[in-house]
Amino acid sequence: MNKLKSSFWINSLFYTVLQRGSLFVFGAFALMLILRGFTKTDYSEWGLYLTTITLFETIKQGLLRNPTIKFMGLQQYAQNQKAVQSAALLINIVTTLLGILLFTVASKWIATFIQSPGIDTLLHISVLFLILLIPFNHFEILLQANFAFSKIFWAYFARQGFFFGGILILYFFFPQQFTVLNLVYLQIVSLLLGTIILYFQVQPYRIKGFVWNKNIVINMFQFGKFIFGTNLFANISRNFDQYITANALGAASSSYWVANYNLVSRINNMMDVPSLAAADVLFPKNVTAIEEKGIGQVKYYFERMVGTILAVIVPLSLFIFIFPKFVIYILADTNYYSAIYILQITILFGIVRPISYQYGSTLDAIGKPALNFYTNLLFMAINLGLTYFALNRFGGEGAAYATVVNNIIIFIIMMLVLKKHVHVETKNIFIYMFQTYKIIFNKILKR
Repeated sequence: MNKLKSSFWINSLFYTVLQRGSLFVFGAFALMLILRGFTKTDYSEWGLYLTTITLFETIKQGLLRNPTIKFMGLQQYAQNQKAVQSAALLINIVTTLLGILLFTVASKWIATFIQSPGIDTLLHISVLFLILLIPFNHFEILLQANFAFSKIFWAYFARQGFFFGGILILYFFFPQQFTVLNLVYLQIVSLLLGTIILYFQVQPYRIKGFVWNKNIVINMFQFGKFIFGTNLFANISRNFDQYITANALGAASSSYWVANYNLVSRINNMMDVPSLAAADVLFPKNVTAIEEKGIGQVKYYFERMVGTILAVIVPLSLFIFIFPKFVIYILADTNYYSAIYILQITILFGIVRPISYQYGSTLDAIGKPALNFYTNLLFMAINLGLTYFALNRFGGEGAAYATVVNNIIIFIIMMLVLKKHVHVETKNIFIYMFQTYKIIFNKILKR
């Protein structure tokens, strides 16, 4: 039994980390070319567009992923899987239609708010992207619910690999066509490729046909609405520095600061690879754990996983803090040295991010999405207030100062909530962190 459990963790984490790792590699190399091929104004526009689209995709996943996996794992719905899948697909389609309506009707307002006129056209084109997300997200969630992480890896690998290959060709062979608009088209074609691969991979798990079950639809939506709101607030909060900076500083200087903040955000997102991989695996395991073994097993999973992630994140954060010029030079050349100070200010406090990912995943798994929702609403309000105050008080660098203070406050609140509801002990996280180093060093010495 122990070997079986061990093989599950090794296999699941291997492919999930591999998936996130491939996104990191393709993303890093693509970023190098984009930063060198675009002006700061173009990169600011691309960054704001990409942040907006990614924001929608992540938020929608919150409404779909966790409720679908949760309901597919509950015993009461074991004999009604077709209705669960049908409800998930229906919610998926309705949410996408609302997103399309928002992006087409409010695109001019969004472009005006973030002072980036080109975003208007890009959001209209993104309708094709949103439509393709319907089957892509549905298939991916079904594979996650069945722990088929290797199949998800290949779809993401093909999607991101094709996108990077397209960027490579445009940059070196058709530089006159290396534009924000063409990257949007390339992104759509890449998603189409990933969707086709997932379609064939998901066949053993997809139940054909549609079954309408009003109660399941309502129950899934009731559960998912809090996760939807949570993802909305959490992701907007993570990107406040770009949106609020673009709005608050005026068109003359916003592109300069937004480009810097977007670069720092991309570096932080790369650092999130282990955290996101762990959250992908941990949520379905916690759903099972709370049903079979109770809160004690969830507590252990949280402490152990976060401790292991921090063992990876902390040395990387220290390296980036000590050698920020080297990191930015590799990614963006000398044009973005102005982002060094922002990167140093924010990188060390980024260790709160892996805790925040597991925080939300854990609360959802134990059946407390409402608590997750309200705490993230609080976090967003705090971040909004701090960011506006700091930008008005300190100028462009103010958003970085606000991020530091915000992360400290969020860390304290999250640990208090986790201690009350999951009995998480902060000291255990650091014990597991140092145990990870000990295991690594012992293996190195044995060689």
